[in-house]
Amino acid sequence: MDKVIVERPRRGGGVQGDGRAFRNSRERGSHLGMKRGYDHPKGLNENLAPLKRWLHKQVHRPWDKVYAELNSGIDRRSTVQAHIFQHIDDFVERRAELRDGEVCVPPHRWGTHRSVPLREAPNVELFVHPVTGILLPNRRLAEAKAARRADRKTWAAQRGDVPYAVYHVIDETTQWHCVDSCWFEIKLAQFPERAGATQPEERRYDVLRRCLVTRSGAAQRPAPGMPTHCGLYGRNDVYAAAKRQLSRREVRARLGDAA
Repeated sequence: MDKVIVERPRRGGGVQGDGRAFRNSRERGSHLGMKRGYDHPKGLNENLAPLKRWLHKQVHRPWDKVYAELNSGIDRRSTVQAHIFQHIDDFVERRAELRDGEVCVPPHRWGTHRSVPLREAPNVELFVHPVTGILLPNRRLAEAKAARRADRKTWAAQRGDVPYAVYHVIDETTQWHCVDSCWFEIKLAQFPERAGATQPEERRYDVLRRCLVTRSGAAQRPAPGMPTHCGLYGRNDVYAAAKRQLSRREVRARLGDAA
């Protein structure tokens, strides 16, 4: 891990420009370093993704054991390898504390202000539980990301930027629908006829809409921007009774490049 994270070529360098303009100006200091006045000094080029992935794989383990494994595989006497420990706090919050039965973390990386609840710290991905010492993920962060993705889809559907589905008619009872870039084979079924004018319409579960629907189109909590029966299936008397995800080979065999 130390070779992947630290031992990489540094960024920058190449054409440095002419530093004489700065050295001859009034802004220069009395003692100048060799790099002063150049445009593109070299910088660190660290790949921290392996360290982040490894730490995420250690969740639900005691932090003492995780930290011991890091120490056993990295030589602190080496300046290059010891540099890895400076980035642990970038991914793991080790200063969490329990306050009024709730886990709280410092508001800033180096801050000394009052701690805030974990749910109000979206930048914290992993933390060490102050009581058990177990490395845990910030579930609030995952829930917030999922909610943002759902909101983006909802807003796009409400604006009409993305159609709910693109479909091809195979036969009278079979259609292929493309939902979220995935193709499904939909089996249609007809709504039952009303027993009488005073009788309520029977509800059926639509597997494509994932809600109960009736012949008139009423549904329980339909997705925003969802079209009517006719707009979705081309008919008003049917609903999706079953669906099956299609493989790429099936889609290409029938639709070709249009898919």
